[in-house]
Amino acid sequence: MTNTDQTQAPWVFVSYSWDSAAHSDWVLALATRLRSDGVNVILDRWDTRLGSDLSLFMERAADSEYRILAVVTSAYVRKADAAEGGVGYERKMITPSLMKDLHGHRVVPVIRDNPEGELPRFLGAAKYVDLRDDELHEDGYYALLQELHGLQPTPKPPLGKNPFRLLAEDEVPVALRHDPSRYVAPAFEGKVSFDYSNNDGRFVIGTGERSFTIAFSTAGHGAIYVYTDPSDILTVALAPGVKSPGEVNDASAYDGSSRIRTIQVGDAAILRNQNNYWAAVFVDEVLTRESSPTGKPKIAFRYIIPAVPAPAFVTPAS
Repeated sequence: MTNTDQTQAPWVFVSYSWDSAAHSDWVLALATRLRSDGVNVILDRWDTRLGSDLSLFMERAADSEYRILAVVTSAYVRKADAAEGGVGYERKMITPSLMKDLHGHRVVPVIRDNPEGELPRFLGAAKYVDLRDDELHEDGYYALLQELHGLQPTPKPPLGKNPFRLLAEDEVPVALRHDPSRYVAPAFEGKVSFDYSNNDGRFVIGTGERSFTIAFSTAGHGAIYVYTDPSDILTVALAPGVKSPGEVNDASAYDGSSRIRTIQVGDAAILRNQNNYWAAVFVDEVLTRESSPTGKPKIAFRYIIPAVPAPAFVTPAS
């Protein structure tokens, strides 16, 4: 996804602490990857030379045209709070612009080698990207790239209409009770329990490009049918005996050639949507009207939608 248009690429200054050679190389690798993905990164390793004025270089952190990517290790926190070294100097450059715009989000903290997830005082309680665990790196990197390119990881849904202007007041409670918006879980990971005889058996998980409309129907006690009928669903596959994200591995390995799959308790349904995102639905319980103690059909499931539109299921979504 290389962006060759320098006028459109976001400019980002990387602030970090030279904790070790290994850490500096990790920062270099991150910055290199960001540049390959269209982010115009300013980094001391390639933007200074022998004899360069390092103070002048660090003062670029004060330039409001740049976002600041702060790689926050435990050592970074200590140096920033104590105003030590280059990190302390950069903090002095950054802080005035933060005070001018208390509601801004110019600084993007990235947590690394920081067991407690601490932030320096000048960043307060800023929301951060967690890259401490290499196994969770891809989801965190994807979220970071979305932020730097000005994309919203969780899109705000459109504003609906006031039901009290559409209906008589005594009709509103009934309309709300049967509103399809009840059958939506916008988070990208979670648990759901609902009566699949309602809303045509449909339940929506996720939001935006990572949204999946799951169509269920009864297949008897302990089993459920899942369909590709909703317009946003491309394929559905059975992953027998798969009960957690780590067991999915390559989602594309499961056969998605059929319109309908029978999923039993203890199995997973693997879905791909029209935007090429993947979801895994782990079925924990299925009750029919006859087997349910309440007389109402029920399905209980867990689900996860990874942040990256790729079939590799190795980590939870972020």
